[in-house]
Amino acid sequence: MALSAAALAADPTPTDAPTHDPSTTKDETGTKDETGGHEHADEQFGHAMQVGLRAAITGGYRMIFRYDKSPFCRTPDAGKSDKDQQKFCGNGAPFAVDLGLSFGVFDFVEPYLWARFGLSGESSTNTKALTVIGAGARLYTMSDSKFKIFVEPAIGAELEGGFGNAAWQFMDGSKPDYKTDFLFHLGVGPQYDFARAFGIYVNAGLTTGVLRYIHTELEITGGAQLRVP
Repeated sequence: MALSAAALAADPTPTDAPTHDPSTTKDETGTKDETGGHEHADEQFGHAMQVGLRAAITGGYRMIFRYDKSPFCRTPDAGKSDKDQQKFCGNGAPFAVDLGLSFGVFDFVEPYLWARFGLSGESSTNTKALTVIGAGARLYTMSDSKFKIFVEPAIGAELEGGFGNAAWQFMDGSKPDYKTDFLFHLGVGPQYDFARAFGIYVNAGLTTGVLRYIHTELEITGGAQLRVP
């Protein structure tokens, strides 16, 4: 009896105390570490210090309000004077290719050079295929995630001229002046990156010019972007 009491005093741990299983701790730690890795996996999708090249197709609807000396926005009515020709027109804009060359200064700021080339001329205004060059920037929310939302303000110059069709001349025989136009562009939309080097995007926006005539295109754009390194 004395021996049992002494043994119990030497080892106070109850026989039913929970035991420590090293393998369980290892598994739990491994699971925690693995989960933590997944939580931060999207950080690789920021685009700071990457050069990007993107291409897209743009289409939309264009509205035009003419000044008195603006080119006509549809085939002129031979029975009306120049001042009485239609002032406001709306028509589907010819499809165009959008190109952009960008550089990510930060993950959330990506300045770019921009060009837009029409796939056909515009018969209603007697103009050649659209030609635009400009510059802008994409500003990203959730910039380190695969899925991003961006806003892109830009400016540009519209360069194409008219076809010179005699029906679009003014009554005094002079030709309309297809001025180089100054454009404001604003777009917003989502982007999804499959990898840091490749993503796709869509955006809705508008592009407005003010010199040739007041004209605004409501547009939808969809495209893809490659980036290096």
